[in-house]
Amino acid sequence: MIGQLFDRLLWMLAAMSAGILGAIAVVIAINVALRNFGLPVIYGALDAIQYALMIATFMGAPWVLLRNGHVKVDLLSASFSPRSEATLGRATNLIGAITAAILAWYGLQAVLASAARGSMIRTSFVIPEWWMLAFVPLSLTLCVIVFVRKVLRPDPPDHALSGL
Repeated sequence: MIGQLFDRLLWMLAAMSAGILGAIAVVIAINVALRNFGLPVIYGALDAIQYALMIATFMGAPWVLLRNGHVKVDLLSASFSPRSEATLGRATNLIGAITAAILAWYGLQAVLASAARGSMIRTSFVIPEWWMLAFVPLSLTLCVIVFVRKVLRPDPPDHALSGL
């Protein structure tokens, strides 16, 4: 039950990420058309696109990890026995969980420090810096959960998806 709710949360974040990427494509197309017609472009579009790219990336990352949609170099591991391949998979997922946890911790420290200083981002928009930084520890915490789930319940190897 909790696993299904978690998977649904990741799917919703991925859907929002896809929506953001779609909106970015539309805004870029509109800006190009406006520029080609000699009209003023949308004020702040480039800054908004930069923020949106970061947000979309961090919102979608846990879902990509869950779906094994990330780049995976399995040239050697595909030749291992199923048991050895599963052990290697657990080890790499454990390393991923530890790495993501460390990065989430330092990301949280950056968010808290930024909020305490009252740091602001001053571009076309003026927003608190921690608003943008907050996506990092939140996303990485979700990635930690996905990695731990993969350590406890590894995915079966899928050699059909191998590049060779």
